[in-house]
Amino acid sequence: MEEQIGPLVFVENLEYPYPFAVEQPPRFWMEETTGALAAAIEVYMRGEKLAPAQLELIQIYLRQYLERAVIAEDAMRSRLLERIGRVRTIGDLERLADSLSEAGVEPF
Repeated sequence: MEEQIGPLVFVENLEYPYPFAVEQPPRFWMEETTGALAAAIEVYMRGEKLAPAQLELIQIYLRQYLERAVIAEDAMRSRLLERIGRVRTIGDLERLADSLSEAGVEPF
């Protein structure tokens, strides 16, 4: 089933379903079909500077993922969501990814 989130288009990979029972599972970046998100993630993974449009795509991706994912009981989902909008650099993104990991969320 195809799902559009902003400019991103996702198609569920039935071989790798989200492992938790949730109303609407988060979409994983590798399920995005336009190629724009994968390109942005690759730049991030190489530690290179993201173009503003690439950063925006990653923020859209992270927001939907965090809104839908199972999260640790003691994690503050609302605070993590606020941080997504404040990401400006690779360092910001890395710190956010660490915080997400501590909350049990692994979007990358």
